[in-house]
Amino acid sequence: MGDKNRARQAMKKAGLPVVPGSDIVLEDVAEAKKIAQKIGYPVIIKAAAGGGGKGMRICRTATQLEEQFPMAQNEARAAFGDSSLYLEKYISGARHIEIQVIGDAKGKVIAFGERECSVQRKYQKIIEETPSPFIDERTRHKMMKDTQEAAEEIGYRSLGTFEFLVDDKKRYYFMEANTRVQVEHPITEMVYGINLIKAQIRVAAGEKVNFPLELEMRGHAIECRINAEDPETFIPSPGKIDFLVFPGGEGIRVDSAAYAGWEIPPHYDSLIAKIIAYAPTRQLAIAKMKAALETTTIVGIKTNIPLLLNILSSDDFVRGNYNIQFMEYFLSPKERPAGGLEGA
Repeated sequence: MGDKNRARQAMKKAGLPVVPGSDIVLEDVAEAKKIAQKIGYPVIIKAAAGGGGKGMRICRTATQLEEQFPMAQNEARAAFGDSSLYLEKYISGARHIEIQVIGDAKGKVIAFGERECSVQRKYQKIIEETPSPFIDERTRHKMMKDTQEAAEEIGYRSLGTFEFLVDDKKRYYFMEANTRVQVEHPITEMVYGINLIKAQIRVAAGEKVNFPLELEMRGHAIECRINAEDPETFIPSPGKIDFLVFPGGEGIRVDSAAYAGWEIPPHYDSLIAKIIAYAPTRQLAIAKMKAALETTTIVGIKTNIPLLLNILSSDDFVRGNYNIQFMEYFLSPKERPAGGLEGA
């Protein structure tokens, strides 16, 4: 059984709702078709050994499933050295919401408020924010409580993220657990005023989970991922950075190893920097992020900064009216549902 499927079963046993799907790693496409028939189309194939969109395929018919299954196996094998797959019900129009946790060796777990990660292209996150413009206070506290209790039930230790799909009625379903620090952790640090990496190191050294102040979300934080790629074609743009200026100022944080003269190789992830903006309100955080991106100068390669600025200026994003299908309709406006993205 793959790591993700083990996590699904463990969370199901611990009381978290999970997306309907296969309880075991699939042996072949015939088995996948039986499960898809049972839970209903559309379904999504996922690699059991890893994430990042590798090995993922949405199938709306049995014919598509038959076609996509071997392709997903090959991609999973190439990415992770393991072709194991499992199947889930595809929840259309859902939000991708994640809950950060940290647990110590004494069995204590702390859960933090949600991160909204629905702006993604080909399952790769582009923009994250916290708190989510969609999640209300009641849902937030219930998700935190349920996640904390489930993590304690399984004896979770260290820093980690529990990821969920949330439908338009705010019903949430566990997808997977990432047992590591994630790219988007800085926005949680900003709204809580804490250092998660320091806490992770202390927990690893055997210390108790301990924060000096009462944990409370304050303000709003947004993170944009700066990728070395063409903002229109998304073709990777490796090469030498000739000139580089990152933004600064109050409420702006930049996480990057990039510098003028750095040669970006073609072999790895295209992420070259993370820009984080923090402000008292979401509206101000968006404005601050736009100003930060506009003052970022990277010469010698192409980046996705123009795309990020367009997203931040779009009516749907400004209103918080978006889900995991947002980029699909943003890049192809003709495909956008007539009534908007809500419930799409």
